[in-house]
Amino acid sequence: MLKGNLESERLYYKKFNELTEAQRKVVADSWANPINARYNSMKDPYKSVKEMCTWEEPTSWGNYYRVAFLKGSDEIVGTCRFGRFYESKTDDVWDFGFNVVLKHWFQGFGSEILHAIVEKAKEYGVRKIRGGADIENFGSYKAMVRNGFVYTGKDEDGDYEYYLDMSNSPLTKNQIEQNWEKHLRQAEEDFGKEKFDRLMLVNTEIAKLVTRLQQGEDENGLIKEYFDKLDQIEPFKFS
Repeated sequence: MLKGNLESERLYYKKFNELTEAQRKVVADSWANPINARYNSMKDPYKSVKEMCTWEEPTSWGNYYRVAFLKGSDEIVGTCRFGRFYESKTDDVWDFGFNVVLKHWFQGFGSEILHAIVEKAKEYGVRKIRGGADIENFGSYKAMVRNGFVYTGKDEDGDYEYYLDMSNSPLTKNQIEQNWEKHLRQAEEDFGKEKFDRLMLVNTEIAKLVTRLQQGEDENGLIKEYFDKLDQIEPFKFS
């Protein structure tokens, strides 16, 4: 059992087995969204959600799974998992994953979800938290940097790997900003300036899409429009 509840400033969290059928569909639709799906490896999000609703906690591999809701409403903002890092031989090294519903991108929710996980890790006496994501997933890396994670190199898949050493003093705001600038420069060096600039342009187009989503436009239509435009500004497939 998880010690207490997972909480954060704007969000409350539920277990997967507490979701209604309609809420399960919202989660699965979000994971299946082609923009979100680019950063996860689920072959069948709908089947995955159904299975997660049957899991005991912690799972046999030492993880917890939660769905984040906007406080004062039943609106789903995202999902997360956290717990023992599978490569660790002890319980004092955690890792995590999170997903934010497309409509709620660029509002700091990823950073808030991760902060809640870090605070929960403190209750368990966790020594380190490991983070990694697709090398092009700037949103996830920014959430890590904002929470004091430090870049440690690339993992075996070639993606960036970050760690938060819980024994270290919290980084200052200036140090966090410096680390984010270092991350961007590292990415520019790894991608090359041309591809890096195109990634930044793609990120700008997604931000425009999200703004229009928040204004009530149809998601499917906007996503189609986005990919049509992507064919023009990004003629090659991302890795």
